[in-house]
Amino acid sequence: MSFGPVEHELVELAHVWAGAVQAHDRERLESIVAREFSLVGRSDEKSREEWLDEWSGSYVIDEWRYEEIEVELYGNTAVLSSRYSQTARHDDADRSGSYLVTDVWVRRDGRWQVVRRHATLAP
Repeated sequence: MSFGPVEHELVELAHVWAGAVQAHDRERLESIVAREFSLVGRSDEKSREEWLDEWSGSYVIDEWRYEEIEVELYGNTAVLSSRYSQTARHDDADRSGSYLVTDVWVRRDGRWQVVRRHATLAP
């Protein structure tokens, strides 16, 4: 798949986001996830604040990578579909694995932010 400049920007932002989680960089995370952000994951849904508390704190990622990533643009909205893998843990639970992730990004005031994430274990 051939990416244009906007698609490249979004792929880079996806990597910045994952790196900010790994670094527990709450300030960076707060700038990336929009005020209405929510995550639908393995077994529940998390609000922005719940997600920020967990992912900037006790969620530990040792290694991560995007195995695949696709970008679809719809004006000021973009959908990133990816296969993401990580070696990670949350409290005493192993969160390692490969995930299918869909992120919805919106462009506001000249910058992209994530409004929705859906993640599930890959088969």
